[in-house]
Amino acid sequence: MTTHTDPSYREDIIDYYDNCEVDYRLLWRLDRCLALHYGYWDETTESVSEALIRENQILAQRAAITPDDRVLDAGCGVGGSAIWLANEVGCSVTGITLSEHQVEESRKNAEERKVAEKTEFQVADYTATGFDDASFDVVWAVESVCHAENKQDFIDEAFRVLKPGGRLILADFFATKKPFNEEEQKLMDDWLSGWSVKAVAYTPDFHSGLETVGFSDIDYQDATENVRRSAKELYDYSMVVKKISETATLGRTERQDANVRAVHCQYPALEKGLWSYGIFLARKPG
Repeated sequence: MTTHTDPSYREDIIDYYDNCEVDYRLLWRLDRCLALHYGYWDETTESVSEALIRENQILAQRAAITPDDRVLDAGCGVGGSAIWLANEVGCSVTGITLSEHQVEESRKNAEERKVAEKTEFQVADYTATGFDDASFDVVWAVESVCHAENKQDFIDEAFRVLKPGGRLILADFFATKKPFNEEEQKLMDDWLSGWSVKAVAYTPDFHSGLETVGFSDIDYQDATENVRRSAKELYDYSMVVKKISETATLGRTERQDANVRAVHCQYPALEKGLWSYGIFLARKPG
């Protein structure tokens, strides 16, 4: 596989998702919603499941995705967004992930939901996809670009594979300042390392990266308040696991324990104002 990602780091990302899927199934209704992201809470949502679907709706509306569009889901997980887009919008979607297991799960999920003819899934790195120039109308990325070692590599590749007039729609975690002091950096590292993330982008830097490669009509929405409830629910889950583990052997792996520690740290970091949740929309001129 052609890639900008260090091979050992790539394997770490795969290991995280393959080994921690159990937590997503237990807490995040993975079998029903097929979602690995925070969701989007607003006046229309009353549950995690509704918030997970709502995020797909919000992003699809923002990017003005139509049935005629060809969409690249960059970091597709188990296919949730791709399947939703194919079902609800009617567009064709190609999902890519580093994990062979996720590709297999995505294909199975698409078959079960009868959208296999509108979706395809493959192992690929979103910083070097191998697709032809100007292949897609939309690049869609939900909480996946945080894993990129160099965020500009993703931005450059998204710009390359988009058709003139194509749109990038992205939702992810962003640092609210730089640099962090020593205590702040430790808290961020304790969170991110457990999720196999080296660092999240500083929002102005990401905006500049979009401008540098040539994106126009760049729009940013701070959606932090729309994910705060999910962040708190994840934190509460970590407290439950911690309490149970004090009196019982849960048979969890070291990787799964690291995931729970990360879940425990992300909410205090949010409460300290160290990160925000943002949605970027940008257009390739043409």
